[in-house]
Amino acid sequence: MKLPSRLSVLILALAAALPLTIGTSAYAQTATTVTADSFSVEPVRALTPGTELAFRLTATPGSDVTLQIGGATAGVRMQEVRPGVYEGDYTVRSRDRLTPTSLVTARIVRDGREMNATLDQSLVRGAPSPVQAARIGAFTVNAPDRIRAGDELKFSLSGVPGGTARVTVEGINNALSLTEVSRGLYEGSYTVSRRDRLRGNLVATGFLKVGQKETSQRFVRDQVASTNDQGCDRRESRDARRDDLATHATCGVVTAAGKAEIDDADSHNVLGTVAGGVIGAVIGNQVGGGSGKDIARIVGALGGAYAGNRIQNAREKTTVYRVTVQLEDGSTKTFDHAVDPALPVGARVKIVNGAIVRRSTTGDYQ
Repeated sequence: MKLPSRLSVLILALAAALPLTIGTSAYAQTATTVTADSFSVEPVRALTPGTELAFRLTATPGSDVTLQIGGATAGVRMQEVRPGVYEGDYTVRSRDRLTPTSLVTARIVRDGREMNATLDQSLVRGAPSPVQAARIGAFTVNAPDRIRAGDELKFSLSGVPGGTARVTVEGINNALSLTEVSRGLYEGSYTVSRRDRLRGNLVATGFLKVGQKETSQRFVRDQVASTNDQGCDRRESRDARRDDLATHATCGVVTAAGKAEIDDADSHNVLGTVAGGVIGAVIGNQVGGGSGKDIARIVGALGGAYAGNRIQNAREKTTVYRVTVQLEDGSTKTFDHAVDPALPVGARVKIVNGAIVRRSTTGDYQ
């Protein structure tokens, strides 16, 4: 192939690829966000069967827009009459249960991205906006009892669909945006950093804005307990003795409790020899008769001493009450008690200076 021919092929290839590159770039730019600028309806005098409702929406061009009307038996698919301008009609049916406070929500979808918009206007002329009566149904925060850096806070807010939800938390500087994961349900999460200052009670406020109206709901969780350096529950106390007692304490839960036998090599238990001697004397009384009773008692005592030694060897084990505790760091420790400490499996305890102390359910030290 001659050089001019090769150049011609190359130029044609570049010309064919250029529009594709430009188109892809424009597609990426328009697919970044989905927005809605205005949403309105032509209000009617009454919501009687046969009445026609006309809706109008301005939003991102090229979107798929559908309406859901509270109390209606069918939805509405809006048509893009001009770029970014959508219109749709709905005729009231006899089975519909529409009211002046019926909410109308637009679902806007483009290129896999979606948003909802709620009509801040009543379907009936002169009636107040249904959004004015809208309230947050529930606002909850899921968080560990003791919040540390790296822990995740999860937020859930339910209310009017098609709004914008956010959360503020005392000790966290920036507001946290929530996403509408399903109709009227907004969720989000946040990972605590070392810069955050979460102290005392967990206090968060959820905000829901629909149209120009915004409502809020507060969430407060009382602190279960503060922590000492060992991560053990500890409340502030006016009793200085209790504060001193809490020092060097670690916490855990009883995982096993019962009797056990341990070797007692360090102690000399004479109970076995005495018992053996008594047994030998009894045997001597039974073996001897007349003048042979004394000899029989001696032989019985010697045999009893031997038996006593056997009993002593067997009794060089002490029965104790053994309690196993799993500590908060995952390790386990075993504690032996001479008397039953009355600590059932599942009891919350703390270890103070090598001894087990039961914790109360309120988190205060006993």
